[in-house]
Amino acid sequence: MRLKPKLTGGATLLLVLLASFNSHAVSIEPFEARYHVYRADSHVANSKMTLKKENAEWVWSMHTEPRGMYSWLTKKRPFSKTHLQSTPSGLQLLLEQSGDHAQKPAQESSWFDYTHLIIYHMKGTTIDQIKLPGEVYNYHSVHTLYPLMLEQQTTSLKINFYRNGSISTSTLTLEKEIEIPERDSTIKVDKVTQKFDRSDKQMIYYYQGETLAPLKIEQIKPGKDSSVMWRVSATRQP
Repeated sequence: MRLKPKLTGGATLLLVLLASFNSHAVSIEPFEARYHVYRADSHVANSKMTLKKENAEWVWSMHTEPRGMYSWLTKKRPFSKTHLQSTPSGLQLLLEQSGDHAQKPAQESSWFDYTHLIIYHMKGTTIDQIKLPGEVYNYHSVHTLYPLMLEQQTTSLKINFYRNGSISTSTLTLEKEIEIPERDSTIKVDKVTQKFDRSDKQMIYYYQGETLAPLKIEQIKPGKDSSVMWRVSATRQP
């Protein structure tokens, strides 16, 4: 793999106040992190991940812009957004949206109804209802579990994971202080591997410092080129 830019960031973005998976409170601060996106060995896009407070909700979002010749090959500017609410048991999913253009209506939306334990998933004009099994995480909120695993000194955790209008069981495995290449040397990181039941896909998140923004995100599918995001900056927002 080609060497990546030197990584920056490290502001304290997460404080664990009460350490319990069944009942925990998390204090978070707004941030903005920027990433270079690689497919195989090519720098194909740039992404921006943000976490901010809007009224009583936290909003986690990701926007991606293709670069170089890839900006000529596609008109897509993918985005995803998650609204979360604070509860005594932690942050809870409220709304998830995604699409190919942030300036256009979302192509997929999911609403989480904790009163009736139903997820309403809309794609196009079709709305499906999915049983909500209590606590559930998605590709944004899963990052809040890393500091909790550290606090609980837990190296493995099973969760309900929501993606693409369905729920599956997912297992997170934590490896602490492993070395990975960075420029002409190595750096120490904590590695969280996410495996999905009934799927050979894996997500790997690398964390360094007390931040919710991963240092590196890797998506692995057997037989396909890996997709990798390297963080190039992370700043605390007002």
